Amino acid sequence: MSWRPDFDLNLLVAFEVLIRERHVTRASTSLNVSQSTMSAALSRLRILFDDPLLVKAGHQLAPTQKAMALLPRVQAVLGMADDLLREEQDFDPGSCTQTVNLVVIDYIDFVVMPRLMAELGECAPRLKLRIAGPNPRHLGDMLRSGQVDGFLSYFPNLPEGVRARPLFSDRLVGVCRAGHPALARGIDVIRFCTLPHIAIEPGEGGSMYNDLVDRALRHHDRRRTIALTKPSFLGVPFVVAQSDLIATLPERVARRFRDLVPIELFELPLEIPAFDVSMIWHDRTHHDAMHKWLRGVIARVCADL
Repeated sequence: MSWRPDFDLNLLVAFEVLIRERHVTRASTSLNVSQSTMSAALSRLRILFDDPLLVKAGHQLAPTQKAMALLPRVQAVLGMADDLLREEQDFDPGSCTQTVNLVVIDYIDFVVMPRLMAELGECAPRLKLRIAGPNPRHLGDMLRSGQVDGFLSYFPNLPEGVRARPLFSDRLVGVCRAGHPALARGIDVIRFCTLPHIAIEPGEGGSMYNDLVDRALRHHDRRRTIALTKPSFLGVPFVVAQSDLIATLPERVARRFRDLVPIELFELPLEIPAFDVSMIWHDRTHHDAMHKWLRGVIARVCADL
């Protein structure tokens, strides 16, 4: 396609957001334009690329094969344009109205987000965060496509093109109800495996936190007795407090819940190393001024935990 003097680079911005959101109204909200403006941009893009780009699939819109093939090339062009325009520009958090999409597991949401939102309310009150649940199997694809801008998670095996910055360390501890009879007898490996457990599987493909426990147990040729599997951490202390079930939780969240419900913490009878919770992002946002600033704020908030 030869260059056209009347071509508007903003059409490529609209293309990237439309394919990411797969919804005209959400795309217009993301770019802070009217729905009619976004619909007109989609019509122009369909003519420009001679392809429908987004087609109905049930009650949703799905990108065509050509749209998905164009997406990385469009993102590359936008990235180069951003580099050109951003070099001498200062970022002003107070006037930033962008929306940042983060994947944050509920345990980290509980520990980090209250302080982060308080900080952003002071220095970037118009910046918006959209929090989604974890899907570790597709982490790389979600970051590359722009579906999300960053992860806050423990994630030991990172895909290519992804960067990480450790935020804080945590460790796993055992949790049971106050007065649990096993506490008086002591919880060794055999009793730990015999007691009924709550296992956490927060996303597709299982839990990396479970893997830490189960890998340590394999050294003893043992397995846990799983009585309940849940997708999140935050309901676990309430179940534990009213049953004889036990669970393995990150210490930061377990200690906070000990002030709310009658639970006790105990040392695991296993050698499990501490783990790092990290901030994870893709190369496509690495040099972006707003994302660099936000990553700095997140790191500072976590350093004060």
